[in-house]
Amino acid sequence: DDYIPIPIAQRELRSPSLAGASALATVLAEFRPDLLLVDLFWAPLRHVLPLNGCECWLLIRTCPRVWFTGPADTRFEARQFERIVAIEPFRHAALRERIDPIVVCNPDECRPRGALREHLRVPAERPVVVVAHAGISGEVWQLAPDEPEGPDEPAIFDLFAEQTLFPLAEWLPGADRIFAAAGYNSFWEAQWLGYAGRTRFTPLARQIDDQAWRIAQCSTYAMRENGADTLAGWIAGG
Repeated sequence: DDYIPIPIAQRELRSPSLAGASALATVLAEFRPDLLLVDLFWAPLRHVLPLNGCECWLLIRTCPRVWFTGPADTRFEARQFERIVAIEPFRHAALRERIDPIVVCNPDECRPRGALREHLRVPAERPVVVVAHAGISGEVWQLAPDEPEGPDEPAIFDLFAEQTLFPLAEWLPGADRIFAAAGYNSFWEAQWLGYAGRTRFTPLARQIDDQAWRIAQCSTYAMRENGADTLAGWIAGG
């Protein structure tokens, strides 16, 4: 509900002599965090870390192996992070710990089963069909079902639309059919919240995210707990 957007100036942050005076470094120094969670994208912080009195944890989902190398002027340095945590079932020598995937909510936090039908005003005799998208603007139509338009025409939930439900995951257990990409959030939300079996996943091309791998290798993975709760437990435990 409350956040501060910070400009990421690549020219400054890739320079060891300029990064310390960047907007990112300045805001972090003023905020004086006790803990900094870095979600995959470590490179903007390479020449900013360490922060005085601040522990840093790096959370890593599946990514190209070059991610653990970096460009010539911004090399990956594992020693900058007290914890390097896999948040998806893949392996790399740099990963020191692993937890189950992080999901925005738990099953008991979702909307009642009929809430989505009521919101969309779908009659009881028709299925609730949804296209859910939160990727690159304009690609939502790659996810749409092949069937011709008719009484079961899907509701389109696109994060780029002016009005959309967010977070959408808490509503989707009420859908009968779902069409979505296999990005990290969409895929693992469906697994944890119980609607993966009603979802057709389409792997969309990404430079840093292999969605086809996720479908092929993770569709039978059984989450034991929400990684978000594990992470929160670590933080609350000091």
